[in-house]
Amino acid sequence: MEWIFPEDVTVSPALREVVGGHPLVAEILARRGVTTPEAAKAFLDPKYYTPSPPTALPDVDVAAQRLHEAVKRNERILVWGDFDVDGQTSTALLVDALRFLYSELQEDAILSEQVHFHVPHRQREGHGVHTDILVKKIRDLKIDVVLTCDVGIAAHDAAQAAHVNGVDMLITDHHALPPTLPNAPALVNPQRLPAGHALRDLPGVGVAFKLIQQLYTLAGFEEDTELFLDLVALGIVADVARQQHDTRYLLQLGIEALRRPERIGLQALMKSAQVDVSNLSSETIGFQIGPRLNALGRLDDASLAVDLLTTANMLHASQIAAQLEVLNNKRKQIENQIYAAAQDQIARDSSLLHNYDIILLSGDHWHPGVIGIVASRLVEQYGKPALLLQTPPDQPARGSARSVPGVDIGACIAATSHLLMGHGGHPGAAGVTLDADMIPQFRQQLSNLIAETRDPNVKVGHHIDAEVPLDILNLDLATDLNRIGPFGAGNPPVHLLTRGVRMVQHASFGVNGKHRRVTIQNEEGLTFAVTWWRGDEFPLPPADEAFDLLYTLRINDYKERHSLQLEWIDTRYEGSSLTVGGPRYHIEDLRRLPLKLGFLNGESSLIWAENLDAASLPFPDEQIATRSKLGQTSALVIYTIPPAPEVLAQALNKTRANTLVVAAKHIPTDTPESFLNRLGGLVKYALAHYEGKVSIETLASETAQRELTVRRGLAWMAAKGMIALDFPDGAMVQISQPGSPLPEEDIAALQDAIAALLAESAAYRSYFLDADLERVLRL
Repeated sequence: MEWIFPEDVTVSPALREVVGGHPLVAEILARRGVTTPEAAKAFLDPKYYTPSPPTALPDVDVAAQRLHEAVKRNERILVWGDFDVDGQTSTALLVDALRFLYSELQEDAILSEQVHFHVPHRQREGHGVHTDILVKKIRDLKIDVVLTCDVGIAAHDAAQAAHVNGVDMLITDHHALPPTLPNAPALVNPQRLPAGHALRDLPGVGVAFKLIQQLYTLAGFEEDTELFLDLVALGIVADVARQQHDTRYLLQLGIEALRRPERIGLQALMKSAQVDVSNLSSETIGFQIGPRLNALGRLDDASLAVDLLTTANMLHASQIAAQLEVLNNKRKQIENQIYAAAQDQIARDSSLLHNYDIILLSGDHWHPGVIGIVASRLVEQYGKPALLLQTPPDQPARGSARSVPGVDIGACIAATSHLLMGHGGHPGAAGVTLDADMIPQFRQQLSNLIAETRDPNVKVGHHIDAEVPLDILNLDLATDLNRIGPFGAGNPPVHLLTRGVRMVQHASFGVNGKHRRVTIQNEEGLTFAVTWWRGDEFPLPPADEAFDLLYTLRINDYKERHSLQLEWIDTRYEGSSLTVGGPRYHIEDLRRLPLKLGFLNGESSLIWAENLDAASLPFPDEQIATRSKLGQTSALVIYTIPPAPEVLAQALNKTRANTLVVAAKHIPTDTPESFLNRLGGLVKYALAHYEGKVSIETLASETAQRELTVRRGLAWMAAKGMIALDFPDGAMVQISQPGSPLPEEDIAALQDAIAALLAESAAYRSYFLDADLERVLRL
């Protein structure tokens, strides 16, 4: 991914004085557009920020007044929500707030009878306000007022049906506006505000909170709105809302509330997820709490989440929290299955990847609740928008899209509405329904629109905040930089760059050695340990070569002991940005031509070939090498297509070749059966000849796969009870036998993970074979 270096910025003495602390904080704030002392104070400390009044939202006063009347009249209210975390928290907030108000203003009110809620089931109902279900609930429950949250701005038929049945339908939503708005008494949506307004980026839960602020002001309970800030923080982070203006302000207050959780359901959930509440951050919500709540909406009935977030019964809350753990693990398994299938489609037809400005894939049996997550993974991997569709036989195709900065996927999809049965969303994500026969035409038109409307001023890549030497890193600096948080959309974590470091030590940790701890050293001999999450997916830097390291700086509070923690983001080696035909490489593209190497004229060369019989190749044995045996050479012949771009980068850095001959004559078979059979044979050989001790790199070389795939393969064999594993360091594995088998669900999860990794490698090899070499070699 491209590195985007910081521009020079002038920081006024007044700004430095107000910000205080390390000068880097003021410089980074200035680069992020916070340039005045007043703006800095409001950004860093919510007590200096002046939030917009609730009445700045269109129709919020009308909606609040109608709800106030409903409570005073003891009328019945139906809250209609949505199944994602934003919808869950919005629904819980409104239900909790309204029931509290009823309990204060109506002594004899039976709260569960006065305030009802409905969250559509993702698979049975889908997104939106469904007229037939709404009318039935209005009649069966004798509803007087319908209040939507995170949904409804396009619910024309439902609003009309409510009116016909004598019910006021109050709509609160934050999604893009349709060409015409529903006929409803109140349409509370920040998209009705002008661009740049402080409330414009509110998610659904933020809109719901503003409504309750106004309602509680009318009812004389304004101070009690603080009870709901915990839910607001969850929804903001989980919905990836842009964290600026009022949205950031509410998140800052909400995180403080979450660090002192009073809500019974959140106490149970945090205990189940092993959350350290004292150090809770936006990352905690995004990676620990949010996925568990989302799993419920994706795979089961999201109404349980509202129960969890509103219950006062700890036993009930604990039971739901335990169910979330099971569902989250199931979600991971389904996600890996769909991801593997998606990669398989790309491998079989590489045009799907590089002939369009969006990756659009479909599957008959893909789970509709999980395809959005897989779309996000594809966006992260390939750097372009992705849309995945479920295409069940004889039914409309339904799917989820995810985007990249600079592409408003919601607007692009809306512009193709003449091809669709339904759609909705915002710049970063959208949903769509269409006839399956229209998919090819939709793909082409959507791709064209993305190409035409992409913002050329938005750079996609790693934005570097500052270049620093190692000797300034300490706990005080980390504490100062954390003041810029909470981090997330619109305010990413601070990325620091240090040049010219070397790796002096490394070790693996976590399940199956999934993560790495790498010790780096500068020229003066100063060392730091860097945590590399999921580091086993990538090759280690060469031990003898200096590199530039991009990282974040955090404080580790494990067991209440504060320590400095560097977290690995990316690396670059001197000269590792390749320029095809440039001074470092002479390129010969023989991918579709006979392999003739006479032009090398005796130049020393190595043939990079893996997972095949060397005797079958027309080269001397001493010229043939797997990646583990590559050394410096003048020319490198890439005979076997590598399994991933990082493996290619590692080989080029090891060989330092001046000439690259891209032959690509050998494409390994990337199937689980062939890989596991090959790996099993290598394990037997290691046990028989090397007492079971072998390097991960050697096994990866001999199977022509990534080291991560090998680790997962070994873990599968261990889970089957075939072997036992020990990782004495990050590079070696000690194999013994026999081992202890694990439950079938663990074995199945590993099988799915292996299939996904192999499908990803197959997709890359297919891409490598046909793509423009200039793009292939931009590592």
